[in-house]
Amino acid sequence: WTNPDFSREPVFRSDESPISSSEREALVRLTGRAREAGFKFRRERNDFVLSDADRIGPFFSHTRKRWESAFDYIDLDLEAQRMAEGVREVKVVGRVESSGEKAMRVDWRLKLGRQWLEPEDAERLAKAGRGTHVVRGLGLVRISEEQSDALAEWRVATASNSEDGKTWPRYMVFSLFAERGAELDLTEELAAWRHELLVKEGEGASPTLPRFLRDYQKQGVLWMAKLRQLGGHGLLADEMGLGKTLQVLTLLQHYPYPNKETLIVCPASVVPVWESEARRWYPEIETAVLRTGNDFSMTGNGSPRLWIASYTQLRRHKHLLDAVEFGYAVLDEAQQIKNPDAKVTQACCSIRAECRLALTGTPIENRLLDLWTLFRFLMPGLLGSRRRFEDAVDARSADFREAFQKRLRRQLTPFILRRQKDKVGKDLPPKVEMDLVCPISELQRQSYENLLTRGREELGDDLQAAMQTQSMHFFSLLTRLRQACCDPGLLPGVTANILQSGKIQMLLSRLEEALEGDGARKVVIFSQFVRLLMRLKPLLKQTFPKVALMELSGQTKDRSKPVENFQQAKGPAVILVSLRAGGTGITLHAADYVFLLDPWWNPAVENQAVDRVHRIGQDRRVFVYRMITQGTIEARIQQLKKEKRALFENTLGHLGSAKDLAQHFGDLEELAKLLPPCKDSI
Repeated sequence: WTNPDFSREPVFRSDESPISSSEREALVRLTGRAREAGFKFRRERNDFVLSDADRIGPFFSHTRKRWESAFDYIDLDLEAQRMAEGVREVKVVGRVESSGEKAMRVDWRLKLGRQWLEPEDAERLAKAGRGTHVVRGLGLVRISEEQSDALAEWRVATASNSEDGKTWPRYMVFSLFAERGAELDLTEELAAWRHELLVKEGEGASPTLPRFLRDYQKQGVLWMAKLRQLGGHGLLADEMGLGKTLQVLTLLQHYPYPNKETLIVCPASVVPVWESEARRWYPEIETAVLRTGNDFSMTGNGSPRLWIASYTQLRRHKHLLDAVEFGYAVLDEAQQIKNPDAKVTQACCSIRAECRLALTGTPIENRLLDLWTLFRFLMPGLLGSRRRFEDAVDARSADFREAFQKRLRRQLTPFILRRQKDKVGKDLPPKVEMDLVCPISELQRQSYENLLTRGREELGDDLQAAMQTQSMHFFSLLTRLRQACCDPGLLPGVTANILQSGKIQMLLSRLEEALEGDGARKVVIFSQFVRLLMRLKPLLKQTFPKVALMELSGQTKDRSKPVENFQQAKGPAVILVSLRAGGTGITLHAADYVFLLDPWWNPAVENQAVDRVHRIGQDRRVFVYRMITQGTIEARIQQLKKEKRALFENTLGHLGSAKDLAQHFGDLEELAKLLPPCKDSI
């Protein structure tokens, strides 16, 4: 109680002094009102205390007036007077400074107006999060829900960071949820680092890079090298055909991590592509394919190796990943890990590497959930927790979703590079031709070897003698070998799913990039085997249900109809064309991509097919892919075409010239024997 002379005495006295009736009445009133307001009685101290900070504000703004009418006088000490001023909002500021070349230290500080809170109070409030809090000397303060959410996002990732979550990779400066609520106060050094990441590469390329790179490829290499230097990790999302593989190999060669090995993870169908491209452009790079009996635990010849692993093999060898740290880790066709719960995704996220890169030719802007998983591999924590990211993507408010997507694009810009062939056209010839080396499945290999064994028994090893006496058998054998290279299901007596073809698996992965890319890409698929196209058709319908699909074969009565539909299709489209029906007399210049499923030694036939697309009226660049099955007769013929181009065109450039093969290969074994197979599972 406060006496008229402003002296004070406790309401609850421990002595036996009697309480007057007026005091008793006031005491009952006080007890009832205190309980209504949320006060708790502390028996050991004989007082009431209100410890719920969220109820202190309403007490002073509403309840206090009723108390003043019930009691003659209410005396507030200095702390209570500050609380009576109401709830004030504090501002969350993260003071960010460098901690080594690739890390930063974040100290969370809270600011009330111009006054900084004491570190102990700031730490307590930051951990407590949203709601109202009492700070001695300041009264009632509140952290906004948005800023509290931002702090919570940072706390989610603290488990992977040291010093109680204060040390982070530098890339967290771009954290999606940090910008939304909490302000980051960067030191001058970190501000300069952030600026350097945001600056685009100039047009001038490094003189140390090889001349065979196109200008945009040099820029891609320099972009990845800059990310590596600044402690970032990136997504190279160039459209199919622009040479992502070559750009990465050039990065590995010219910006290596000394004494550290590199890991490339890709679909099994692409493993031979990486092997052949490395041999072609940088033969000094030592490659090793991950498989049972050949893994990371085995020592090489002393120099760092480029490990090439299929996603399947990486998952099987996940237990070895903790014991090795790579220089570079690259995920090719990184959309393979879009399911965050899949075991292969978990295996990829277990890879430890100085610099992580992801490659994909498919668009990523329209599939935001896939982005979260990709950046979980590249830069864990950057996009916050999966739950909050999904909530933002699926938010009911269209305005919120749009703002979220704009913020997302802005924050990921330094870490994504995507070029389209239309935009880099000045660097490309009108027609870009490439060989796609395809893996050979176990069933294909068995079928091929069986054919070769039977052919050797029937024809012997002397090709010239066989051509003179058994030419029909020889032509039949060549046809069967080519069919085995394409699809073992084409062979008599062989029952096989079309997906048991490594070539078809490769085709599907490339079509995914072409048909789901930006813009309406159109694709022409040529084959001499009509039955192969018929087996392929239902698979394409199932895999790409929204893509227009046409066919043109010898059985097509009105050839103009599918051609017209293809030419006028508004969206992505595929037309399956048999060489015999579509080799001449039609125009398909609306196409961007041409796939030759079974290229043969006759360049004239190939050129006729390609000319259906690349002809007068074609206003876009055409990418032509010859699909070559690894280590087979297809590869031998293709190699011969490259090594002896002039001779080849003169001797084999006309129909019916298969007999001339005998002049270039001593025996059947040399012509068609399988090279040592890649035992990677597909």
